[in-house]
Amino acid sequence: MIKSALIGCSLLFVSASALALSCDNPNTPYDRTYCAALQMVQDDQLLNEQYKKTMSALNANQKKTVKTAQIQWLKQRDSECSSGSLVNLGCVNPKMSARIELLKSIERECRNAGCDEAKLSRVE
Repeated sequence: MIKSALIGCSLLFVSASALALSCDNPNTPYDRTYCAALQMVQDDQLLNEQYKKTMSALNANQKKTVKTAQIQWLKQRDSECSSGSLVNLGCVNPKMSARIELLKSIERECRNAGCDEAKLSRVE
């Protein structure tokens, strides 16, 4: 009896593992939505981390400029990519990725060659 239960549980575990979702190649609309939502959460964390890194490379006036631009960008992103309580993941994910890359670029330039003041106030 115990042997049968153990075999049944191990088969259930193997079956669940085989059905585990892979975001490398999502097959169904549910999978694509799940993976896009997961990407949004991960990008949000990366965006917050990169914002802090970028801010650490700036002086007080530059920080004000980037903070103002970031707030404007957030408002623009939310306005363009959401409706009521719904978020368009196909809109928000590319915008977040682009913003992360812009913040990385600002940090890199400010640490190495000096800040491009026009780039600090960019809202895309």
